[in-house]
Amino acid sequence: MDIEQLYLRYINDIYRYLYSLCKNPTLAEDLMQDTFYKAHITLLSNTVQDIKPWLFKVAYYTHIDYIRKEHRVDLTNNLERSTHMTPETIAVNEESFHSLISLLDQLSPYEKQAIMLCDLHDCTYEQASNILDLKLNTLKSHLLRGRKKMRILIEKERQQDG
Repeated sequence: MDIEQLYLRYINDIYRYLYSLCKNPTLAEDLMQDTFYKAHITLLSNTVQDIKPWLFKVAYYTHIDYIRKEHRVDLTNNLERSTHMTPETIAVNEESFHSLISLLDQLSPYEKQAIMLCDLHDCTYEQASNILDLKLNTLKSHLLRGRKKMRILIEKERQQDG
């Protein structure tokens, strides 16, 4: 698979993942471009067996590199909008996405990452533990605790709304 096919296939997943990390659409786009640039450079001389989790790992470390370089994270409430969606669909999706990110932000960083990778981006436990550089059982613990906390947070939100 060449880089153009990878880009077209995984652009949305990588963008959403990076956006959930930095909460800045412009920065997420920049990091996404850096991710695919790094992937392209690596794929010129190497082959990667499990491409999707590997791209998530590249994206994660691209974000970490940015954080280390800048020593800050900018927050914004804007979301990249797609032109082939109705305004109503965009509004519902944006509200749901912001609500999910808001709930995930209340978890520890590893719990948040474990849930995003395993539940939102369909990574296996092994892939997620590799991406986050954690032991498999440690990842499972973070995932279990994170899911329990999310259930409690969602229930609290439902009680407040209803």
